[in-house]
Amino acid sequence: MKKVLFVTPAGARYGVALAALLAFPPLASAAGQEQRVLTIGLAEQSQCIDPQQDNYGYAAIEGRGLVDSLTDQSYEDPSRIVPWLAQSWDISDDATSYTFHLRQDVTFSDGSKLDANVVKANFDTVSKIPGAAGASYFKGAKAINVVDDHTIRIDFDQPNVPFLAATSTGELGIVSPATLAKTPEQRCHEGVVGSGPFVLDDVKLNEKTELVKRAGYNWPSALRKHGGEAHLDRIVYRIIPEATVRTGALRSGQVDIIQATGYDDAATLEQEGLPLSKIESLGTAVNLLINTSRGILADQPVRLAFSKAINRQEVVDLAFSGYKIPASGVLTRKTPGYLDQSELLAFDLDGAKKLLDEAGWVPGGDGIRVKDGKPLSITISFYAAPINQAFLEVVQQQVRDAGFELKLRPLTGGAYDEALLAGDYDLHRWEWSLGDPDVLRQLYSTKALNRFRLPAENAIDAPLEAQRATKDQSERRKLTDAVQKTILEQAFAVPVFFTQELWSENGKVKGVDWGGPGAGSTSQILYDATVDTAASN
Repeated sequence: MKKVLFVTPAGARYGVALAALLAFPPLASAAGQEQRVLTIGLAEQSQCIDPQQDNYGYAAIEGRGLVDSLTDQSYEDPSRIVPWLAQSWDISDDATSYTFHLRQDVTFSDGSKLDANVVKANFDTVSKIPGAAGASYFKGAKAINVVDDHTIRIDFDQPNVPFLAATSTGELGIVSPATLAKTPEQRCHEGVVGSGPFVLDDVKLNEKTELVKRAGYNWPSALRKHGGEAHLDRIVYRIIPEATVRTGALRSGQVDIIQATGYDDAATLEQEGLPLSKIESLGTAVNLLINTSRGILADQPVRLAFSKAINRQEVVDLAFSGYKIPASGVLTRKTPGYLDQSELLAFDLDGAKKLLDEAGWVPGGDGIRVKDGKPLSITISFYAAPINQAFLEVVQQQVRDAGFELKLRPLTGGAYDEALLAGDYDLHRWEWSLGDPDVLRQLYSTKALNRFRLPAENAIDAPLEAQRATKDQSERRKLTDAVQKTILEQAFAVPVFFTQELWSENGKVKGVDWGGPGAGSTSQILYDATVDTAASN
């Protein structure tokens, strides 16, 4: 019986002692034999345990084992999309119609069967949930039709080339009819029933999540290395906010893998023989998005000066001990369509000062420039997390050398989203994951959330819509290149670094794989994973 208990013990998100981990005894099977259990130390837990809705990583980590998707995307070669719940598909010549032919042997963990009606109900539902991570993929969908019991067709009002990649994400993972009957709030708090190789067993918010092996599972994607049930009997995710405590838990054997290895610990752990994985993200760089419609940053030379005043290598070195990658473009370098724009992102303090001089901003007595009696002061809104605070404090000091006063505005999850939706920001820290250049349209089009607050007539909307409709890859590349150039030449966004996730292991874990991106993270695939209990650190 699945148990879900949402509790928030005082200080749980900010201080989990290692001694508390010792309270969890080894898990055993009914026959008294020790199970194959993989224990993972996570830095934080999502507030919503529904892969379709969450925007902060659940669909890529805990949730990825619960739900299967129509297709699967290779992490090593994101252009490779392979069958999963759909055994094949047809795409119309103009990319306005997608027909998926479903497997006929798939069941959900509650025993209900997968068919075209269930997939249609999933897509109809997710497209109507406000704020759901997967909803944006259905923009322009005019019809979702059941052709027969195991065939479904999605028709769009215009060509939608990137939709196939979207069907591989956890945000479009398929859930059971019983889950669809629940409200979005119930799904967030109670979890979902999927067809994946694991089943949600126990959740205590900010403490742990436990998944158990799904009996009878036998429909992995073509990218996986074995068939049948998962090798692991149980996966235990323990929430350990402090990096040093995560490191201690790994060293002591209380966990097998840790997420977000502390930058000060990573090299030492490697020297101790504990493997370190550096997982580069797909999608956009970590960007400081600019509200171009108001205040000081409505002036393009000021925006350019701000970007030039940032030493990205220094940010990476000081805030992340060199474990992130200085941004060299709008898209990350693993993302299809990546354009190297290193020259436009080069540190140039003298150039920044010159632009501000020409714009009429003169140095003030405290080093902050002024114009018409007003200081060169801007505010950045960001999700309140130590990692964000750390790098933005470095940026804050750097841009001050050019004469900017940068005020930091940390916000909790709800307030952070509300500020973005309302356009209540000068700068907004944001990134998004998708293994397709259409991530540019989803983030930056005025027909999405208009994060740049551009007018209706602008230089990027037309090529963003055109690339979505272009099947010729060379022509599509020209369009996405043009958008990326415009974004940096006009300084609509200020890319700072490419995310590189650090995961340390104890040397006993085998078969952990990585998949296409999900919201907030690269997907961790544990279907092929196992733990060698005979191995030693």
